[in-house]
Amino acid sequence: MKIVTACTMDCGDACSLVVDTEDRTVRGNPRHPFTKGFCCRKGSRYFERLDAAERITEPLVRRGGKFTPVGWDEALDLVAEKLDAARTAPESILHVHGNGYRGVLASASSIFFERLGSSTVYGCVCDDTGIEACLKDFGALAHNAPEDMLNADRVVNWGRDLTRCSVHQLAMLRKAREKGVEVLSISPGGDGTPEFSDVNVMIRPGTDRFLAAAVLKLFLEAGDLNPWVLTRTGNWPALRGLVDGLKFRDLCAACEVSAEDAELVYEWYSDKGNAATMLGWGLQRHRYGGENVRFINAVAMISGNIGVRGGGAYFNISSSRNFGSWAHLVEGGVKPSRRRQFLLQDLGTELRRADPPVDFVWIDGHNVVNQVPDGLSVADALAAPFTVVVDGFMNDTAMRADVILPPAFMFERRDVLGSYVHNYVNLCAPALAPRGHARPDFDILSDLGKRLRERIVFPDEETCLREGLKPSAVSYDELVENGFAKVNHPSVAFEDMVFGHPDGLYRFPEALHPEPERDPDYPLQLLTLVRGDSLHSQIAEADQCGVPPVWISRSNPALNVLDPAGDIFLVTDLGAMQVRVETVEDLHPRAVLMRRGGWMKYGHGANALIRPSVTDMGAGTAYYSQACRLENR
Repeated sequence: MKIVTACTMDCGDACSLVVDTEDRTVRGNPRHPFTKGFCCRKGSRYFERLDAAERITEPLVRRGGKFTPVGWDEALDLVAEKLDAARTAPESILHVHGNGYRGVLASASSIFFERLGSSTVYGCVCDDTGIEACLKDFGALAHNAPEDMLNADRVVNWGRDLTRCSVHQLAMLRKAREKGVEVLSISPGGDGTPEFSDVNVMIRPGTDRFLAAAVLKLFLEAGDLNPWVLTRTGNWPALRGLVDGLKFRDLCAACEVSAEDAELVYEWYSDKGNAATMLGWGLQRHRYGGENVRFINAVAMISGNIGVRGGGAYFNISSSRNFGSWAHLVEGGVKPSRRRQFLLQDLGTELRRADPPVDFVWIDGHNVVNQVPDGLSVADALAAPFTVVVDGFMNDTAMRADVILPPAFMFERRDVLGSYVHNYVNLCAPALAPRGHARPDFDILSDLGKRLRERIVFPDEETCLREGLKPSAVSYDELVENGFAKVNHPSVAFEDMVFGHPDGLYRFPEALHPEPERDPDYPLQLLTLVRGDSLHSQIAEADQCGVPPVWISRSNPALNVLDPAGDIFLVTDLGAMQVRVETVEDLHPRAVLMRRGGWMKYGHGANALIRPSVTDMGAGTAYYSQACRLENR
């Protein structure tokens, strides 16, 4: 049987999919205007995750240091007992929710624990830094429709590796190139950008703001400014004064880009016609990641490429912008005016110093021990409270649990979701029964709520879905029949340069911070970049055997001192892990590239070596500012 459903993983493409339950295959829905009949390797291989021998498919309770299978009644009664005891001091309960799955019903745990008045987390391990930067600039989070890129004369891809993420944007870019659109890519290298680019510019990781400022400097020196554009800004004199005080050669030196390459980037923006700008999600994962995004946006704005067809600055949009909440339909509990918050990216330290202490932790949609910096500290801190983990694999977080509750996975549960790239809403219809005794998260929480002394009662899932769809004006019945629907948003964001700030004007950045000096003891920079065949830590255990690889340039200074025949270690100020070194072309000579998500239990988890560090805005995580070295031991 072939079922039209959708991908709920943390990916902006949000594909509509056709699942063949007999052949156990997955392909893109050919009727979907954005998916266009194909999907990435992560989606096409999803049956491997559903059918994995090591998948947890029944509740487990830790007894005597070992996990014992139990029935759902026993597991949920135990959890309800612990929750009722902790509920006398709601701040002693902590909820940690991630984007391991997305959708309208995926908010169930957040609504449930808000009604309990529990503690929660703040800070972000994903894209809030870039989002905050765009809100400061544009006053709203929006970009041109992705298909508008076909109307561009040129595309500047500033840091996005489309060969490993958002493959449908790559297909769009290839189609544009067939029409004669040229592509310039700017990145530290080590990615697939040469495959789809006409020109590549290598940059020192995390210094994109300096290259963008150098381009702005050239615009000023040339007097190449559109008066109409300047009237649509609220603080042009501040940016002009800032850039006037900078030296072009110093800016090029700061980002380690030649003057000739910086001039080339300027020419791409100043030439006739329109240039679309794609911003990578990695360039915001540095100490000054927000400034990186803001200065790139400023180049797109000054060059007259905002609010026009074939232009725009593409960072992302909110995947939930088409949906409303169904929280008001829930009975029981209270909505507290304030909740205690813990900084997510320093969770280990936060839990150890919590007063009053945390006694109960619920974690769902998030392999948090693996995904946040200083993961070993988080693992240690979870030893004290009673910890419930909703997960289907014995990953780094599940290993710290007192109770593991197995969720139904994608294709085994129903939901409705949007995208942070395109304007379609998709139905994720169940194509299979949940494996073993696994249950949808919504059902788990609904059942648990009824077991509490003071009950929390959810409506049925269809009522929640219909309520969540109201702001989009999309009919749930239409979704069930068709599998997807388009929500009407302008194809050109900020048309006529009318922005989301109250005065309708754009805002430029007003400061440019220097990059911290390199530490001579740790002269290299660790980049834990996205994988092509698995998402974050959703990696098959069989794929994590042996010593993990890292990649460096053939001109990396570490090669001058390393003995390739000996054991090699990646070292930071938090510790060391053994690695296997491979060399590649076109990677910045000071970068050490490691693919993200490997599990610490197999010696593959780089986050154990990354110190908690917050970005300049949006409380993001500065993963890529971690200094390191390679050495023999």
